[in-house]
Amino acid sequence: MNQLLKSVINQIKPSKDESKEIEDLASELIDKTNNLNGAKFDSMIVGSVAKGTFLKGADIDIFLKFNNDIDLKKEGLHIAKKIIPNGRELYAQHPYLRGEINGIGIDVVPCYAVESSTKPISAVDRTPFHTEWVKKNISGLEDEIRLTKQFLKGCGAYGASSAIGGFSGYLVEILCIKYGGFEKLIGEIANWRPQLILDKIDNIPYSPIMLADPVDYNRNVAAGVTLKGFGAAVLASKAFLAEPSLDFFFPKNKKRPFQGFITTVILPHPGGNEETVLPWLQRQGRKIYNAISDFEPIAWNTNLGEKGYLVFETASIELPEIIPHKGPAPWDDGAMDFLKKYPDSSLNEDRLETGKAPRNATISEVVLELLPNAEIEKGLSKGAKAIQRVPWLD
Repeated sequence: MNQLLKSVINQIKPSKDESKEIEDLASELIDKTNNLNGAKFDSMIVGSVAKGTFLKGADIDIFLKFNNDIDLKKEGLHIAKKIIPNGRELYAQHPYLRGEINGIGIDVVPCYAVESSTKPISAVDRTPFHTEWVKKNISGLEDEIRLTKQFLKGCGAYGASSAIGGFSGYLVEILCIKYGGFEKLIGEIANWRPQLILDKIDNIPYSPIMLADPVDYNRNVAAGVTLKGFGAAVLASKAFLAEPSLDFFFPKNKKRPFQGFITTVILPHPGGNEETVLPWLQRQGRKIYNAISDFEPIAWNTNLGEKGYLVFETASIELPEIIPHKGPAPWDDGAMDFLKKYPDSSLNEDRLETGKAPRNATISEVVLELLPNAEIEKGLSKGAKAIQRVPWLD
């Protein structure tokens, strides 16, 4: 195991030269920021570069901390453009600028300089506190955190964006610190079941993991982890402990063969950023998946491009003229009404049953009844992503 993990570290940990290049550029950018004329803000490097947990190819995150009377979108981005003039404006839950210098990605993020991490004004105001907490508590676990990030990346559970629904870098750092490193953490994850309550937090939405943010005990730091992300981490941990392999860290991502009929549902992009649009698209997917139960769905997935794409794999795409229809038990309310409506019913054990014509005979009819503006294509449409298999298997 030790040799395997050393091999992984050698592949994911930046060399001394790469680390120096990133750290030198980060220092230069901070100096440039601090020397801006009339600067009325503080700046700092945050994230994995500041904590020393970054992987090869990492971006540099610079936070500009303004007083709370500043418009972050207007004034904050104006200052950010002085740091990376060719940067692109992006929006998640907050405005920020993304650019590149010497092949290194740079994110410049305006935030408010709040006094307490428990009283943020914008979505990113806690981030400087997160960075300081990790730096204070990391205690030589930098490489253990790198291993965990790469492992979760390999199984498709690293990243808290809506597209992934996995573990954020900060959550990985907290868990490694909590359990003392990669192997101990993986051993714990292998035995996890939802809902996992690591800390009790009142008045928060359901999440597979409940863990208090060390800098704000009323916030669930694991709120972005979906059941799929949670399950991928558990499954990969079990499999890795049973048979350790580099494939968990660097999966081959072998294509999954089609097992049934593929239908692509294409929806117009409603506008907005990915972090708001993708959850909406996923809700439409779940709605359709539940509605096509008669077609015996096997799997589905979603992705967002110029349009929204929902891919469904089903055992059939067309129903017969007559399908089974189960009714109530003889002693239940509605039994007589069912008999009146379906006089040819039979009593099968304890349930009335009959056959009836399906309300919608094809998947297309079901989808268009739910979403009249949808486009429907048989097979995998251009722009849609195929359903993935478990990544680490040969």
